[in-house]
Order: sequence, then structure tokens, then C-alpha cells
Amino acid sequence: MPQFSTRNDHNFGFGRQLSYAGRNALREIMPGQFCTVATHAVRWKQFCAWSKTQNICEAHQVNNQTLKHYAVYLRARLEGQGAPLSVATAQNLLSTCNVVLKALRGNEDIRIKPAEALQAKREKVRTETPELSREKLAQAQAELILKGQERIAAVLGLCRELGLRSREAVLLDCHRALEQDKACGRIDIERGTKGGRGKSTPTSTSRVERLVPVSDYARIVLTQAAKLQGKNDCLMPVGKKLEDFLALVRMHSGPVLKKYGLNNRHDLRAAYACEQYHRMTGCSAPVLSSGSTLINKDIDHQARKTIAVQLGHHRSTVVSAYIGSHQPHKNKGQLPKHDIE
Repeated sequence: MPQFSTRNDHNFGFGRQLSYAGRNALREIMPGQFCTVATHAVRWKQFCAWSKTQNICEAHQVNNQTLKHYAVYLRARLEGQGAPLSVATAQNLLSTCNVVLKALRGNEDIRIKPAEALQAKREKVRTETPELSREKLAQAQAELILKGQERIAAVLGLCRELGLRSREAVLLDCHRALEQDKACGRIDIERGTKGGRGKSTPTSTSRVERLVPVSDYARIVLTQAAKLQGKNDCLMPVGKKLEDFLALVRMHSGPVLKKYGLNNRHDLRAAYACEQYHRMTGCSAPVLSSGSTLINKDIDHQARKTIAVQLGHHRSTVVSAYIGSHQPHKNKGQLPKHDIE
């Protein structure tokens, strides 16, 4: 709730400081979506820092021209002026401005189209072949187990065989997943999803099921992970905070994966996507065939659409970051791995 009596008070009644007010407004329109609120709050804070340089300290002062000036500043950074910035990050910063201003104002009178304002597209087509070898992953997992990192080894297996992000793998209830697999051969990913996707919230009561097929390999991985999980409802160790455990996953898995020729955890999801593409179309993924394979466009589109849902994305175009493209492509912008993971 706004702190003050009317929306004509400081920052429409959400607080005296612009960054603080933005976070409060987000909490009001997104109750329960803690990760989403935190992500937007971090980006909004960058806008607030820039606003101070423009002598803007109040949400009432922000208008469409302000957002255009902010876009010019971000575009300059894209072109090498000041701190470096990727196209994806710049677009996300502008998108957050739209979200927070809508939350503060209660309308969409002040907003901007990120791609149009930046005159740049975020686009990433995979050209590097992901390592499909399960043997190499098994070697990496064995080393982690020898170091006492059994749960981290299990997380990597879930990422590879179910196409999960690290957070999703850590929070997956493997016992429940095995029950779902037994019932229908698929599991529904609900927890740890990006942007609250895959679960019902007070502001979004309907949800689209994210059903992931369970292969024989995945069934083995789930069974092993369920043993480590014990009586808990996820792989996170008792008494450990989620962010702390995810930090351990990043710290311990990265060097070991590289040691055995596996670039990173995102490549595990890419390997999963490539296998799913072959299963659905009967053709190798473009990145594995140098884009030279002839395939029916409708079949290709449907496969990408299905894989996008399995990976937890809304847009099928994002799948090119995992399996490549059949069309000659030039990257106009770099989509950071943390944004598409």
C-alpha cells in the first residue's frame, strides 16, 4: 500500500526516495514474486542513479522524454562510450522502467519501446557445438562426488537430462517428479522458474504447465537425486540458503566442467535442446549440421515452440541460442548467458 494519503505525494505515495518507492510499488503489484521484484529493483536502481545526474529525484518528473534521454545514454554505452553494455541488458533496463512506472503511476502513459529506442536487436544464435557426450559429464560428476559435492553433481545431471536451470534443478522435488513420471511420463516444472513462470501467483492465477518429458537417462538421474534429497522437498541442504547453495554450484561446477571439455551449465541445457530437436524432427540441430540440413519450416517451427516451453521460455526465437539456426545469421547483439539460462 502507498505510505501516504494520496498518489500526489512523494513518488505517488510509495516513499521519498525514487529507488525505494519503485521497489515498494513492485511489491504491491507483484505479491509473492520475490525474485522478479528483486531483479526489477536492481535495474530500477540504475535508472535512479542516472536520473540524479539529470536532477530528477521524483517519479512525477519522469516523462516519455526522460525515457528517450535514458535510451540515448544506454545506446552510447552500447557504442563503447563509458562502461560496456550488452544489447540484452540495455533492453532489460528500459523494460524495467516501463514496469516500475506502471506500478508507480497505475497506468501506462509513460513507456518506451526498448528495441526501437535503442535501434538494436538482442539476438544470439549458437554457432559453437555443445558437448553431447554423457561420458564427459559423468567424469565431471565423479570428480565432484570425490570432493564431497554429491548434490552439485546431481544438479548438473538434472540440468543435462531435463533441460533445467540450476535454480530449477536445486528446487525440484525429485520424489514428486518420479511420481509424475510414473503417472504420465512427464514432469511439471513449477519451482525456481524465471520470472515466476510455471506457477500461480496472486497477480497471475492461471498458469501454463511446463511439461518436460522423462527419458531413461532422466529417470536414472531423478532416482539418484531423490536418494540425496531424502525426506526434504528439494536438493538444497538443510540449513543452507538457496542463494548460498547456488553460489556453491557455480563455484564448484564451473572449473570441473571446463576440465572435461564442457563449457558451462548453459551448455548442458543446449545439449538437451539439441537432443529434443532431433527427437522431434528426425534431423540434427542446425548447430550440429552447420545449418545445412533441409527441413520443413512448419516442423522446425513447431519443434522450436515445444522446446522453448520445455526450457522455460516464452519465445521460440530464443531457442536459436541453444540449437542454432538454419539461416545465415549475423549477431547484432550479445545475449548474456545469465539472461537466457
